[in-house]
Amino acid sequence: MTHHVPFPAGAPVHSLDHWLSPELARISPANAPSRLRQLADAQGTRAAGWSSAIAGGPVLALAGIFFSVTSGNTAAALVLVPLGVVLMLSGFFGWQRARAALPNTDRVLISRGPGSARGGVAMVSVLAVALGAIMVIYLPSAMAKGNGAVQTLVGAFILVLLLLVACIVVPSTVMGRARQSFRRRVQTNQELRRAVEADLVLWRDPHGNAAYGPL
Repeated sequence: MTHHVPFPAGAPVHSLDHWLSPELARISPANAPSRLRQLADAQGTRAAGWSSAIAGGPVLALAGIFFSVTSGNTAAALVLVPLGVVLMLSGFFGWQRARAALPNTDRVLISRGPGSARGGVAMVSVLAVALGAIMVIYLPSAMAKGNGAVQTLVGAFILVLLLLVACIVVPSTVMGRARQSFRRRVQTNQELRRAVEADLVLWRDPHGNAAYGPL
């Protein structure tokens, strides 16, 4: 658990701008721990979760419209479209809050998904191939039924792919850019910068003498 010293012995040896330096980050091992990276990764994990809601809301609304059109019953649209809008708006406001304040690093967040856009795309590609193979198996029976069964099957396949993108690719992209995004916002958002500077003064490594940065 992270501990804070209420009355630190002295001012930090290095300024926040020193630790935010991209050059310093480039020469530091990517897996080397630091307080700044802990803050950026924790904030990125929270923002990634909310980004799934932002991307998933439109998919949910689109699913409602699709199933209403294919079934001729408006019930799906009447239920899923409002839910999609609420989900998207909730995600947007949560995403804004998560990025505007320092996260509570005493609470450990575990993410089991990919940590980069490339990893997210790779995972979705593998799942898409598997789902495509399943769709091909059911395609002959859908063609035999007629009455738009093929269109419904293909449409459902596309919706599942969109949902995978919303739940895997979008958050993994946010997480992969968490440190760069954190650096940019600390440099442009004065309130967030003041919070990080206050943390720099108070924070001490609870396990040793680790430095505050790099990012």
